[in-house]
Amino acid sequence: MNNSRHEKILEMLSSKESATVEELSLHLNVSVVTIRSDLNTLAKRGKIIRTHGGARLVEERIRQEYSFQMRKSINLYNKHKIGEAASKFICSEDSVLLDSSTTVLALAHAMRKKQELKDVTVIPTGIWTAIELMGHSDFNVLLPGGSLRHTTGSITGLAASSFFNELIIQKAFLGACGISIENGFTDTHLQEIELKKSIISRIKEITVLLDGSKFRQTGLAAFAEINQVSRIITDATAPEKEVDKLVKLGVEVIIAK
Repeated sequence: MNNSRHEKILEMLSSKESATVEELSLHLNVSVVTIRSDLNTLAKRGKIIRTHGGARLVEERIRQEYSFQMRKSINLYNKHKIGEAASKFICSEDSVLLDSSTTVLALAHAMRKKQELKDVTVIPTGIWTAIELMGHSDFNVLLPGGSLRHTTGSITGLAASSFFNELIIQKAFLGACGISIENGFTDTHLQEIELKKSIISRIKEITVLLDGSKFRQTGLAAFAEINQVSRIITDATAPEKEVDKLVKLGVEVIIAK
């Protein structure tokens, strides 16, 4: 039980810079005495630093790693199924762009397991995806320059956009915060939205990967209309009515199984 509670404390600290004993006690529904004991144990293990009345993670890098792991774990099984389905559209000697979403990260994981893939040039727009591909001799990984977004590990900005103008990329695989017939594909961060718009304007074959929870959701702004992509790969939790609407519009929708 203690280990489970310790993980919850670390998860809470990963979503904010610090937390007080009272906040943790209320969040976990245990006494402040118990929380103080937990924090002392985690501090001895080098996981956190005690502060006046609370705690914080040891360093920013660790906080971001926990935050990313939390996002990655949401709908993990379905994301892996989507990634496996998407990997079938990648061939040896392809040039492929992968965005920084956790669903596309699942595609990178699936690519590593495909021994038949040879000499694939991969351009990831996020450091976590680059790390996933690191050390695979059959993948030539090209990293764009730009600003690193600390909450997602994505690389954005003018340098990243200019980088893509110099390359001829055959295929792109993108995630999305939401999808709807009315608003198209949306995301939440303006720089990432602008980068995706640039990608879509330059690359012919665009595949959007999103799990069923993203349907009827809307982010801050759209990066593509429905008819601007080649296909959508989702999972069996996607609302059947929404999928039918997309198919009637002529969109290829693949349900990963």
